[in-house]
Formats: sequence, C-alpha cells, structure tokens
Amino acid sequence: MISVLPVGALGANCIIVASDATKEAVVVDPGADDQAIHQEVARRGLKVTAIINTHGHIDHIGGDAALKARYGCPLMIHKDDARMLTDAGANLSFFTGEPYEGPTADRLLTDGDEVPVGDLVLKALHTPGHTRGGICLLVLEAAEVAAGDLPRPLALLSGDTLFAGSVGRSDFPGGSHTTLIRSIKEKLLPLPDDLDVIPGHGPETTIGDERATNPYLD
Repeated sequence: MISVLPVGALGANCIIVASDATKEAVVVDPGADDQAIHQEVARRGLKVTAIINTHGHIDHIGGDAALKARYGCPLMIHKDDARMLTDAGANLSFFTGEPYEGPTADRLLTDGDEVPVGDLVLKALHTPGHTRGGICLLVLEAAEVAAGDLPRPLALLSGDTLFAGSVGRSDFPGGSHTTLIRSIKEKLLPLPDDLDVIPGHGPETTIGDERATNPYLD
C-alpha cells in the first residue's frame, strides 16, 4: 500500500500511497529523483492520479514538474503554501544556486479536505508551524469514510511537522515554533497511540512513541 523513497540531497521521504484494489496511487512529496519515483510506480504497476505536497519547500516539490508532465495528473498543496510552488525565494531553491519555479497547483487544499485513492482516502490536516500551509495526511479506508463512521487511520504522513524524536524547523520564513507545537498537540497527539507515522525525513515512528519520548512535546 505505501512505499517510501528517500530522495534528493536532504533525503526527503517521497511517499507513494496506492490502492491494492485499483492500483490507483498518489505521490506525496516528490522532492527529487523523479526517474527513481517513476521506476517504483512502474514496478508496482500503478496509475498515478494525483501529486500532493505537504508543504512548499524545494526538497518536497522539486520533482513536481517532471512527474506532473509524465502522468498528466493534478497537483495539490494547501492554499497557504501555493505561492511557494512558483517562487524560488519562497521555496528556498534560490539559495541552493538552482532556482526552481514549478507548475501551479490544480487544487488548493484546506483542513479536512479528502483526496480519493481507489479504496483509500487521504485526509488533509492543516498543521502550520514549519510553513504557513503545512499539512499532514491521514490514510483512511474509503468505505469507513463513506459510511460516516469514525474511521480508524491506517497511517499518518506527517511531512515536516513531526519526526521521530523531533519536530520540524520553524526558523524559515513563515515558520513559528509556537504554532508548530500547537498543531502537533491539537491535531496529531489525539490520534491513536499505535498509529504509524511516516515523516518527511528519517525513520518511521508512532504517535504513542512521540507522545511518550519526544523532548519537544513536554
């Protein structure tokens, strides 16, 4: 269902969420190495139906243009980070010496928006603090969502909001440590302790482990 590919010089986790039933897939945070991402898509026989950026920094958006052109699918990001897709200063690529200005978003997400992926749904949680428009994505079963039940999440893609033993940086433009910690405590920590968390960088963790041991969440 979920493949994780560290990409680029900063090892950002590009995450491919796919429906085993329909082979539809969403590529989350294709920061670089678009050919390697495509090879994984092809290996699994997937049809990419959307690209989602958890936020607008270059290490999470650098492959947008190539993959959008290859798959002809919509590109999505939270409305508050939309400008970063096309602004090399805002997405920090200007400072790397390789300015990147990618395609504009086809869909601007807000808190609670849902993106279908075959028999799965990705639900956006607005978690500002690393950037103004940072989001996390809950992976849910579509049948439970449609039934109106309180769906039990299958995984959380936490972007650069929450890491194993750490939290996202807040010293870039648009960042706020106070806002970041509030986002984590209000939106993420109420989730089940055993929920698997796949961050934007580094190893996986769980909500329970971060609640119990993350020094930034005391």
